[in-house]
Amino acid sequence: MSHLAQHEEWLKELMLKIIVNLGSNVNEARYELCRRNDYIMSNVYFVDVKFKDKKREEVSVILKRPTSDNVKLFYRVDHQFYNEIRFYQMYVRPSDNLPRCFYADDQLPVGSVIALENVNKHGYYSCPYTHDVPLEYTLAAFRELGRFHAKGYVMKELQREKFFDIVRQIKEIRYDTTFGFKKIINLTATRSVEYLRKHGHDEAFCDKMEAVLSNVFDKVMMKTAEPREPLSTLCHGDFTSYNVLFKAENDGQYRAMLIDFALVRYSTPVIDLSTYLYLCGTKETREDRFSEVMQAYYDALKEYLLEAGISDMEKYSYDAFLNDYKKGALFGFVIASLWLGPVNGYGDPQELTSMEFLKVEENMQKKFKEVGGDKISKILADMLLDLKNHDCLKYYFE
Repeated sequence: MSHLAQHEEWLKELMLKIIVNLGSNVNEARYELCRRNDYIMSNVYFVDVKFKDKKREEVSVILKRPTSDNVKLFYRVDHQFYNEIRFYQMYVRPSDNLPRCFYADDQLPVGSVIALENVNKHGYYSCPYTHDVPLEYTLAAFRELGRFHAKGYVMKELQREKFFDIVRQIKEIRYDTTFGFKKIINLTATRSVEYLRKHGHDEAFCDKMEAVLSNVFDKVMMKTAEPREPLSTLCHGDFTSYNVLFKAENDGQYRAMLIDFALVRYSTPVIDLSTYLYLCGTKETREDRFSEVMQAYYDALKEYLLEAGISDMEKYSYDAFLNDYKKGALFGFVIASLWLGPVNGYGDPQELTSMEFLKVEENMQKKFKEVGGDKISKILADMLLDLKNHDCLKYYFE
């Protein structure tokens, strides 16, 4: 059987199962493949399901399956699909503000697959900004993140055994000693310090930061990603504007919806908050509007907890979350040191993450560390100084 024939047969068998899950006889519906997008780690299919009964609304489905090349092992793609499938099967409830999952399976002979609702018809669309995201989008995203984190706290308080059963099933993707990006992260993290040295900044500060950042994967990333009680909850793990959909409401406000839960993990909120702020947020948001976005996050979280009947709010105080953020904010800066160049349109993400490229250390250093030139280096240097000014670095000098 040809590759094309195998693909068509796979799609046919899968869509028959999805149609049944939609509550329809397979003879009373038909499907149409609208388009296919291929990404680094997944192939995505956009499919419309139409029913003979004209009273039934057409259903738009997004199918995700892993890529078939050797990049799967480096990125642990099978683990990523496993995590997202378990997330939808064990954690998500119909009332959650998430795309509906029509089908999920990681036991098929051809590998994992997830079928989700295409929520465009409900008014949710990708963020038009990949970086320097305007404040109104960031506020909506942080409110939704607050509710998402609060859901984890509620389940942890009220269904503790079930919650930790889910946590135990999560497979580690990034933060262990064998992670392939460890070397690249350590290489790129010192970029800001090198820029500051070149421009005559305080030598003692540069020396201290270089000592931390040259081994940042072990000293910062691994430690920050570890659970710390009582604030550890189920975190998104890849909270960026790429993974948030937005809907414009009638009052001009935005409502957000989180997607893509392959990197979900049990950690404290700072891994999500800092990743978004340093990779996607504007300089103004980080430096001048931080209190506003943090308060929006906390207010949404607190409201969710109180509505669920959680009365012991002392451990969930605003100061507790702020302290957690300050201790771990460097985490998001390190993510930005690696990805800010590509996110700003410098370099080709497909090339930078290809297996051929990643095997060559000289390429890794040159491309990742220099992409975007002094423009990106200065942005990162300003971020590092902002972290210092907001007392987010003192924990590494004690």
